[in-house]
Amino acid sequence: MRTTRPEAGWAVLLKRPSAASVLLFVIAVVTAVSFAPEFLSRANISSMLGDMLAPAIILLAASLAMTGGVADLSVGSVLGLSAVVYATVYSSSGSWQIGVLAALGVGLLAGLANGSLALIFGVWPLIATLGMLVAARGLAKVISDGSSVAAYTPDLSTVLKTTIGPLPVPILIVLGLALASSAMLRRSRWGNHLRASGGDEVVATRAGIRAPRIQLALFMLTSTAAAVAGCIQVMRTGASAITLGEGTELYVYGALLIAGFRLAGGGHGSPLTAFLSLLSLSIVLNIFRLRGMPLPLGDILLGVTLLGAVSLGWIRERMERRSPEPEPEPEPDAQPQAAVAA
Repeated sequence: MRTTRPEAGWAVLLKRPSAASVLLFVIAVVTAVSFAPEFLSRANISSMLGDMLAPAIILLAASLAMTGGVADLSVGSVLGLSAVVYATVYSSSGSWQIGVLAALGVGLLAGLANGSLALIFGVWPLIATLGMLVAARGLAKVISDGSSVAAYTPDLSTVLKTTIGPLPVPILIVLGLALASSAMLRRSRWGNHLRASGGDEVVATRAGIRAPRIQLALFMLTSTAAAVAGCIQVMRTGASAITLGEGTELYVYGALLIAGFRLAGGGHGSPLTAFLSLLSLSIVLNIFRLRGMPLPLGDILLGVTLLGAVSLGWIRERMERRSPEPEPEPEPDAQPQAAVAA
């Protein structure tokens, strides 16, 4: 009987996204403590996690979308456009509720446009959302006239900056949602439908799963999450900067790819491992700031991280294809029967 050799430790690490995410987190924390002792201060941790809130909201929706086979590169631009719309409507109406509704409408329309281009007109999703990335950024500049729009709401800002110890309450809520989403993806019928849609759309359709409808809903969910993130970012800071949201898509999708998701859809990641990967990237960028390094180096880091994450995903796929399937164990009475027959 042929037996399969146990895999090396590095191979197990590469094939298990959760292990890779945990290792990256440990390395990031050890590096931060070693090279930037002020990293552990309450003020720094609270500030870092607060800055992570908007990307984490998008990450949560994007992790579900990628499970279902949808990747949206326009999330950063939709965040910026929604923030400008919220701030503009709020400054003219004096009502933050109306501003939020207007921003959510922008997010829904952006998701509907992305989904229609991809699912109805057959445009490759990455190309469709890349077009939305450029269009939304341009529209935000037109609406804001190329300048920041003030929209300060003291009460909302105070609520969003509420902490338990050094931990902001909103980021704890997002973490709880990530835990709940991870459990639902593994154990619910809804999670099975998402994985089927992301794995093989044709097979899912034959099984009675309406994959196109699910994916359209996922496009709209991701853009709406970006709109919510834009509103929250303005509520926290009091203004919508014209550069708000730039690079967010690299930040989010770099964490998702590290966590085991695939741009083509599916993968073995979960919202929780994606959250941990995003936290690790936030820690690394925080080290850059604490050490006074030039901000462009952070952009270079994100680009290198994205390339490394894509390479890691490719390596994982190659390892899965090459790994031999375990042979079935012989029946317990197979040998005695052979002996009797002899």
